Amino acid sequence: MPRLSRIGFMGSVLLAMVIFGFCGCATTAVEVKEDAFAQNINYEIAPSAEITKIAYCIKPYKGTDRLHMALSVKNMSSETKRFRVNIFLPDGTSAGGLYPRKVKGDVTGVPAGEEHTREFPMLYNQLPSGFTILVKELG
Repeated sequence: MPRLSRIGFMGSVLLAMVIFGFCGCATTAVEVKEDAFAQNINYEIAPSAEITKIAYCIKPYKGTDRLHMALSVKNMSSETKRFRVNIFLPDGTSAGGLYPRKVKGDVTGVPAGEEHTREFPMLYNQLPSGFTILVKELG
């Protein structure tokens, strides 16, 4: 390949990268009314726990786009507690885990008054029409 055509090719590649970098993905946000979800969201939360944040989005996971749900659970009791969280979607898809995930050394749970956040990838590729969240206190 002659030197001039290589320079032209590299210039066009660089120009394309700059254009996509400034423009990004040309998408528009779709506004969803809060009332659409209110009737399909259910919570069963232990008295010693409080959900402080729920966020969900579609992100890549193992080669395909998947729903990710992030939950923050706050320990409202006066002692260290460990929690089990389950998330259920209307079609039967579910996810869940322990807060904190692993017990290491002297860390046996979420300390009193602190919150812990985890993100759960789910085998679901669209935003849900609702969900059920269970938070249980472990022994």
